Amino acid sequence: MSPLRSLLAAFVIVAATYADAPAAKQTGGLLSARPAVAADVQPVAGRHRLRAGILYVPETIPPGTAAPFLLLLHGAGGRGDDMIRRFKAQADARGIILLAPDSAERTWDVVLAIMANRHASPSFGRDVRRIDAVLTEAFARVRADPQRAAVAGFSDGATMALSLGSRNTALFPATLAFSAGGMVPDWSGPPGRVFFAHGKKDSVLPIATARDWLAPSLSATGFDVTFDTFDGGHELPEAVLEQAMVWWLGR
Repeated sequence: MSPLRSLLAAFVIVAATYADAPAAKQTGGLLSARPAVAADVQPVAGRHRLRAGILYVPETIPPGTAAPFLLLLHGAGGRGDDMIRRFKAQADARGIILLAPDSAERTWDVVLAIMANRHASPSFGRDVRRIDAVLTEAFARVRADPQRAAVAGFSDGATMALSLGSRNTALFPATLAFSAGGMVPDWSGPPGRVFFAHGKKDSVLPIATARDWLAPSLSATGFDVTFDTFDGGHELPEAVLEQAMVWWLGR
């Protein structure tokens, strides 16, 4: 097993412990950035390199329209570019603004914090500050609809998306978690909507953690949870992505 797969497999075990504590309250992880829908904001279509990630604005957004906004968090060893490529067709078809930051290290710091000390409550590090900064930079360039803003992630990115989404439902009413392996729980704010998708044959982050721990814990605290399974492994098939977009934005 590769070092990366070993890290992920160990993370599943640790994450389940924290997911089993719905009363847990963690500090940190709050985002201050908010969409600016001022009429004088004139988005420029195309790919834009920001300080810590990629902003993609489709040409299909009607002028003067506040568009859906999706923060994308990559998996371990990935980059924001990977998520832009994966979601670009959906963004073009539906007029979705995409923002995909890069983690500071090989994966998101909340995962590294869990692996560094399995017996202490994991904490957020500089990745939250980086994400907050790149969100602020993106919101100054685009007109994002606050009612149609969401955070999505794949693998370790899904863990980060769940951890941030559960804390920041005022910013992200919806969270989409593809092949999640864990989360840092926090139940202090109002609940939001969460979509899970997981392959039944996932050998990297087995489905049991998300199905038996994460989704029930969120549901028990008032989140509106949808859990979708598919006959596949550690992947994000186009049909699953389409279903997730319909769940989020409708047809």
